Amino acid sequence: MQDRVRLMSKENKYQMMAKGCVKWQKKGGGVGLIVKNILNWKLEEICVGNELESEDISVMRCEKVQANKCIILVVCYMTTTGPLVQEENVKMYITLERAVQEFSRFPVIVIGDINGHVGILGEKVNENGCKLIDFCEGNEFENLNVTIGNGLHTWESKEWKAAIDYMLVNHEARQHVREMYVDENEFDIDTDH
Repeated sequence: MQDRVRLMSKENKYQMMAKGCVKWQKKGGGVGLIVKNILNWKLEEICVGNELESEDISVMRCEKVQANKCIILVVCYMTTTGPLVQEENVKMYITLERAVQEFSRFPVIVIGDINGHVGILGEKVNENGCKLIDFCEGNEFENLNVTIGNGLHTWESKEWKAAIDYMLVNHEARQHVREMYVDENEFDIDTDH
């Protein structure tokens, strides 16, 4: 397994699980999840595929303490630069599909920096966007950014705004989702997403 980071915030309000990059490294891959402790979720990482395939995918079983409820949460990062981008992303989607098929009887939520343009803001659909659309159609997942998302852009620079971070759900998970909110400006955590 890759190095894991498990951090607790001051006063134990939040916990964070992360993997895939060197601690405190600003650039590069890796995925993480921050969970509010008051929600009483027990998190357990599940290994899917070998580490070469799943370095930027973390599959977690989230169990509600004393409620006998379980959700499978997949956090992923799809790359955009480098000589082997598409080859790497194909491997990532293979691992992603393996994970969602293995746990299809559970509510499954996929969230992440997909770096795909699917036309939400009127932009041209890119290669990562095509892969995302194919994944959703092939696995019967709903892209909540497209269907019920309140807010559109998930990334911005001085010149651009884009929707490249997504929340996808299978049918079992969709039954539990009332709304989805994209925080376009309010939550400041020193990121461009």
